[in-house]
Amino acid sequence: MVYRRNQTLRPPFPPRPLRETFLVALMVFCSAGAVAGERSAVQGREEARKVLKEQGCGKCHDTAVSTENLQALAVYDLHEVDWPAKMSDGRLPKLMTRLKGAPAADRKVVKRFIEAELAARADRQQ
Repeated sequence: MVYRRNQTLRPPFPPRPLRETFLVALMVFCSAGAVAGERSAVQGREEARKVLKEQGCGKCHDTAVSTENLQALAVYDLHEVDWPAKMSDGRLPKLMTRLKGAPAADRKVVKRFIEAELAARADRQQ
C-alpha cells in the first residue's frame, strides 16, 4: 500500500464519538432489562407491604412504628426496602397464616407476591 502525502490514516475502529455513543447505548440497553425486572418485583413487594401494614403487621414488623419486638423485626422489617430478604423460602409462605381474617383480595395480593418472590429467588439460584 502506498500512502500519499495528504492522505490521513484511518484507525481500524469507528471514530470516537460514534464509539462512545454505541457504548452508552449498549449500557442503557443492558441495564433496561434489569431495571424492568426489578420494577415489577418491587411493585408486587410494595403492594404486599401495603396489605401487611393495613392488616396490622407493622405494629411489630416495622421499625418506623416500633422497635420493641426485636424477634419480630428479625423475621422481617416492613420499613426496609427489601423487607422479605431476611425470610427463608420456607418462612415466606407463612405470611398467609397471619392473614386468615383479611379480605380475599388482600390475601390474593400477598399470595401473588409470595409466588413471584419465590420464583425470582429460584431464577437467581440458576
